[in-house]
Amino acid sequence: MNNSESVNFVGVPEASEYTNIPPETLKRYLLNHEQFLNFKKEGRRYKISIESLDLLKKIRELYSEGLLKEDVNDNLASDGLPITITIKNQEEKGSISINDELTEIKKMLQQQEQQMTQQMQFNQKLVEELQKVSQTNQELKQMINRKDTELIGELRKGLSESKRMIEEASASAELEKKKTWWEKLIGK
Repeated sequence: MNNSESVNFVGVPEASEYTNIPPETLKRYLLNHEQFLNFKKEGRRYKISIESLDLLKKIRELYSEGLLKEDVNDNLASDGLPITITIKNQEEKGSISINDELTEIKKMLQQQEQQMTQQMQFNQKLVEELQKVSQTNQELKQMINRKDTELIGELRKGLSESKRMIEEASASAELEKKKTWWEKLIGK
């Protein structure tokens, strides 16, 4: 056990001396109201959190008013006291505070919310960039279609011109064929 743990927890004899509650009664309170008290069991010994000592005094007062175990638990719960859950596993035996755990969960949720906000901002920028790329792509397609149309027009014009020239040459060749040998000789 490290020094910070030994400072935060005391044994039953010290707790009994501080609270003026007999040790056996303290142990019974620990077992009957464990969800409200922060303590750990090391072997046969109980270590009680210093923060729980005043709560033990309050439990004593509630019993002295004639309340039963369930009534004491109801009273403690209605006061909004933090509930502690005892965990048992191979590595660690002790208690954890629900409020501490909920605070930790809340922090994690806030971090996730921040990450989600950042992801949403990134996604929005990505969508904007994709829209720009799509617009540029559309403009390029229109430009290519215009160029294709111009080229096809020029090719058709060139083909028309070539066809006309071929037809003229063909007509000229027909005329040459129709000339008699005498006209060919004279060159008319």
